[in-house]
Amino acid sequence: MSPAVQWWLVSDLHLDNSDEDPRSPGKVLPGFLQRNVPAASGPGQHVVFVGDSFELAGLGEDESLARLESILNFHQEALRALRECTARGVQLHFMCGNHDVELARPSVADRLSVSLSPADPGRVRVHPWFLHVPGVLVAEHGHQHHALHRIPEVLRTAVNGTDELGLAPLAAWHAHATKPALSRAGALARACLLSEQAERRIRGLAYDELLQLESERLGLDGEAVRDLARLSRFRTVSALPVAATRMALAAAGRSIAREHAPAAAGRVARTLQSHGVAVPWYISAHTHRALESPLEDCPTRYINTGTWSSDVRGHGPDQADQRAFPYALVEVAEDGSISGGLRYWRPDAW
Repeated sequence: MSPAVQWWLVSDLHLDNSDEDPRSPGKVLPGFLQRNVPAASGPGQHVVFVGDSFELAGLGEDESLARLESILNFHQEALRALRECTARGVQLHFMCGNHDVELARPSVADRLSVSLSPADPGRVRVHPWFLHVPGVLVAEHGHQHHALHRIPEVLRTAVNGTDELGLAPLAAWHAHATKPALSRAGALARACLLSEQAERRIRGLAYDELLQLESERLGLDGEAVRDLARLSRFRTVSALPVAATRMALAAAGRSIAREHAPAAAGRVARTLQSHGVAVPWYISAHTHRALESPLEDCPTRYINTGTWSSDVRGHGPDQADQRAFPYALVEVAEDGSISGGLRYWRPDAW
């Protein structure tokens, strides 16, 4: 039975206004879209970019707009392929990641939509937090569960249009990399303090109003959305030792291997289940480790869509084969049955 709806999900392309990455994700993307998505295009086709599609992090509003324009102009073939998708009726979705959280700004989201779908900007949707497809899937980048990249109040910018993104602690550390050590440490301390204050605010009545608006957009009960927003939390006392360990390992050319679903994935899935809105698939990214696995104590399966950049950290086929690009495919058949899983696209096999 042919699928009635298809969801194609990729992540962590890290497109910039240059082409220094040996895997050249911007050059590979057009072939992937032309080979897979337009072949069965129509209203049932969705392509989801699960965060970190662009390198925009740490920029102000005007700088973000200019950088996005520069990136799209540099990757002309990818731009044309994405426009061809929207012209065929394919719906594009962009999740905000820690490298492109600036997409949460309405002005930047609007610029992206108009650039990729001039005739019908509604064909491009930006999701500041997560995507919910009732009874099918939930997708989010995953950085909101990583304390050092977490931006608790991301909805304040997306809903109110205010410039209150700020910098997550690790982003603040990297943004001041060229400054003296004392100044850099001061920036990190300020970012930690602001994150602690933001965590207290998202548990207040004012932020509850924003969460209620988001629940209507997501098609989820307000209580479920509040529970999801508070599943993870930044705490300086626990985050800084983790940061120090990661930096020491990075300096030694090592990283923390984690070839299993993160604990946060299980918390999200079980929270949805407790509210009677369980989904078969929970999809995230951020770690650059492509992975599919079951989740404990719930029927949901986990997929991490890995990365199309050269910064592959998992032990899957894309680690050994630089021409293997991970993606997730979820299909809903006409009879309502749902299937899917982690896949790999190889341009040379086309």
